[in-house]
Amino acid sequence: MALSAGVLLMAGEPAAADPPETYDAVPAGDYPIDVDTTPDGAHFFVIDRGDGGEADLRVYDTTTFDELGRIVFGPGASFNPTAVQVSPDGSQVWVSFYNPGQILVYPTADLIAGASPAPVVITGGGGFVDLTDDPAGGYIYAATLFNPQYQFFTADPTAPPRTIGLPIGSRGVAARSDGGAVYFTQFAAAPAGGVQTVDVAADGSLSLGAFTATGDLPWGVAYLEGPDRVLSSNSGSPTSLSGFTPPGGAVDTQPIACGPRLVDGTPDGARAYVACLTGGLVALDYSSDAPTGALVQIGDNVESVEVAVDADGAAQRVYATSGGSGEVLVFTRPTVTPGGGQTVAEGAPATFTVVVDDFWQQLQWQVSADGGTTWTDVPDAQTETLRVDGALAASGSLYRVVATSALFDPVVGAPMLLTVTATPTPSPTPEPCPVVPGEQVTCLPATGADPAALVGGAGLGAGLLVAGLAVITLRARRRAL
Repeated sequence: MALSAGVLLMAGEPAAADPPETYDAVPAGDYPIDVDTTPDGAHFFVIDRGDGGEADLRVYDTTTFDELGRIVFGPGASFNPTAVQVSPDGSQVWVSFYNPGQILVYPTADLIAGASPAPVVITGGGGFVDLTDDPAGGYIYAATLFNPQYQFFTADPTAPPRTIGLPIGSRGVAARSDGGAVYFTQFAAAPAGGVQTVDVAADGSLSLGAFTATGDLPWGVAYLEGPDRVLSSNSGSPTSLSGFTPPGGAVDTQPIACGPRLVDGTPDGARAYVACLTGGLVALDYSSDAPTGALVQIGDNVESVEVAVDADGAAQRVYATSGGSGEVLVFTRPTVTPGGGQTVAEGAPATFTVVVDDFWQQLQWQVSADGGTTWTDVPDAQTETLRVDGALAASGSLYRVVATSALFDPVVGAPMLLTVTATPTPSPTPEPCPVVPGEQVTCLPATGADPAALVGGAGLGAGLLVAGLAVITLRARRRAL
């Protein structure tokens, strides 16, 4: 059995479409604040701040959502974890703390196995607030509210880190996919708020790069490889999401009607996600020239968001921490399972069905009359069932469903074929065939016999085989003459 959106589904029940906005709410601890997944997507890690309870680290299976292990740090009043980051090769889990000022590094395999391994303890100056990995795998970067900012070595976490001082402290950090730069948000009021670039040389050494003003009190930051774009969530007034191409590209700012925190996006740059402390997620679609955004009002006190993508870079899952409910919210891109083509008699209705699972917000049926080359929306057709008239002219039409949402690219179901069979034309009713003894038969009986064959000579024998009762009567009377 499975629990989905509060509905208990027993094995053996007929398949039914999930209702709109179906998601998984995975119980976590006291005020979950950050989440990260392993590179293979098989597990995710959550840190709980411990408001009113204990701060801890938890690991979950991404298929079953079972909790596999837990590390308890201590009372939330004494331990304030701020970020969790899995190393690029998946072998390490890094956890940063604002208080005490340290970073703990755990072996991933031990955590997944449910063990409680002793971590590598890195002590810093305090105020650690965010972590990110160098995609090349060599470094983990840490942002602090107080200088300096840090570059640690994944091969040896105990080695002395490289550091660099920024004009002021930072709230968030992201790295370029080529490893050539790191971006720190400069948490300050406008116009001093923005993103500070730190250039990374081939040997890993750090130097200050360009500063880009983005808005008021920038918080989270993300780098999107495809469009070479840096995103910054501005938590001050006005709340917004800014984007620019480094270094020095024009800044595009989109207003956001929530209190933004951490931000993430797909590598291809098509979608971005902003965690909202005031509740929910803001999702922005950058697939067109004019980005569009929508607030998905699910979750309370959402501090972090993490997107998992497929090999093509399209979002497949979105993870978000809900501090208000103590849960990790898991949104999964929908699947559309068509019920199959329909064959009906002319004039009879045809009913097409689909089963749509996981997170979607709207369905739309479409029809194609040219074998799938072009598609048009079917008016007033937004449910899992479509009923169409079985008109002979519509035979060969294709029908499909498109499932859309603010969080994922549209999912298009496989087309289903409509076949309409023509009503058979009934055979005409034959006229009565009078038979007069000694006279030529002038009508054609329903058998289709040749009237000329029904009189005289050898033709009479053939008539006996095909002409039926009337011919038999005629023969008997002729013999009597």
